[in-house]
Amino acid sequence: MIIRLKGIEKKYGNIQAVKPIDLTIEDTFVTILGQSGCGKTTLLKMLAGLTEPTAGDIFFDDKTIFSKSKKINVKPNKRQIAMVFQDFGLWPHMTVFENVAFGLRGKVPKSERADIVHDALLKVKLDAKAAMKPGELSGGQQQRVALARAIAINPKLILFDEALSALDAILREQMREEILAIVQSIGAQAIFVTHDQTEAMAMSDSMIVMDTGEVVQTGSPEEIYHTPANPFVANFIGKTNWVEDKEKMIRPENVHLYPHTNTTLRSGVVKKSTYEGDRYVIFVETNGQLWKFYDHHPHEQGAKIKLYVEENNIHSLRKQEA
Repeated sequence: MIIRLKGIEKKYGNIQAVKPIDLTIEDTFVTILGQSGCGKTTLLKMLAGLTEPTAGDIFFDDKTIFSKSKKINVKPNKRQIAMVFQDFGLWPHMTVFENVAFGLRGKVPKSERADIVHDALLKVKLDAKAAMKPGELSGGQQQRVALARAIAINPKLILFDEALSALDAILREQMREEILAIVQSIGAQAIFVTHDQTEAMAMSDSMIVMDTGEVVQTGSPEEIYHTPANPFVANFIGKTNWVEDKEKMIRPENVHLYPHTNTTLRSGVVKKSTYEGDRYVIFVETNGQLWKFYDHHPHEQGAKIKLYVEENNIHSLRKQEA
């Protein structure tokens, strides 16, 4: 499905939560990434029909889903979408089976619901938990129930609003892989809102980066990482070393201790080393700036050091903005 937004915006009184956006979404798994309060959840809710835009149009393929000027606003349950929330949104008094079946009411005959629910629970590996209540499940299992409820209605599009933020780090990583596999298996599209750059980079076919109510860059994870559009994106996606007062930047992995082809030399002083499990991040003061590079062992604070920079990996933001 091709999703098109034309001039979509949202105001709350004098507050512009989402500035006018023109956007086309075609990829299977898309993440909307940004800091808290940037408008990403508001944008998602406008797609879902849970928040009415102040202006603009939304199209799913050739069908108008919303148009302020034409006074069209298709109801959420008619948009062929499902939504998975941060707090799971499960009914505590219902069993797992009943929670998953809830979304089928009015859409599927009662005689067909059991097979659909069991199939959805099998996909999320929870068929054995059908008779349990949500309070008897772990956080990861509750998230799977929410996902089963979403896929049971056979949606064209699944919207995830910070869906993994309530889980611990290990569960989050497991659920990322499961969500990707399930979305692919049912042939749906997904739009996933997150403030976690690692999550976005790992899951996305393409990314939409937002800042203060506007889309500042779209593209593949590789494009956004290697060629950020502005200093905000460069800082938000990965670690950055600045050259020429935020007009050029280079990533830490392109800074070395030994000369490579087409490298230039910079001298500096080690300020600290931090351990990240598989490597150390070394912070070096050079030319009045604090740079970062990676090594397999720490460096002594105060030690003088020589850094070699790959010139062809220095990215000019001036060119990108032009």
